[in-house]
Amino acid sequence: MDSIRVFIADDHELVRYALRSMLEAEDDIEVVGEAADGEQAVERICDVVPDVVLLDMRMPKLSGVEVCRQLHETCPEPKILVLTSFDDDEEVFGVLANGAKGYILKDTRPEGVVQAVRAVADGQAVFDSKIATRVISGQGKAEDASPPERDLLSDREMDVLRLMAKGMSNKEIGRALWIGETTVKTHVSHILRKLGQADRTQAVLAAVKSGLVRIDDSTAG
Repeated sequence: MDSIRVFIADDHELVRYALRSMLEAEDDIEVVGEAADGEQAVERICDVVPDVVLLDMRMPKLSGVEVCRQLHETCPEPKILVLTSFDDDEEVFGVLANGAKGYILKDTRPEGVVQAVRAVADGQAVFDSKIATRVISGQGKAEDASPPERDLLSDREMDVLRLMAKGMSNKEIGRALWIGETTVKTHVSHILRKLGQADRTQAVLAAVKSGLVRIDDSTAG
């Protein structure tokens, strides 16, 4: 199996060293680059095109939100996992509205960071429990989360959406609903189209903010 290629963007050298050492101890993860400021991050990430970017929120030259925005426009392939000490609502929803797939805090245990990297690489949305509570309950302001109507989705699509909100992969959703993975992919495509969202994370955000998915339907992945 191919290694998960990770890029680390953080202005603290000690943090980059600790993350690199921790991740490279895993057989299935390879660190392919680092950056100490936002401008450097955008340039180098577009050069190496990693699978996952571990991104700090507050760096010199460009903020985490601006890094997400530029990558979303010019180099959208890497999946962005924010790893930061800050949980400001404006920043949380700013990066999520610009394509970030997850948001965890730096007090996360090392094994939790590794699990989050793997989950994001697999296409899951990952949130720290403190962040997830606010995201799922619809607090804060997401720029692109216009309220979808319940009758847009079929009953089966609602089943899939609820499991998407739990952070399940297509394979896991298929097992839970006793349907094939290809069928799950079709349902996910229909959900994204009907909700007018570009990816799974944005679809879940829109759904929870509008009440399609309740806080007791979902948990953080």
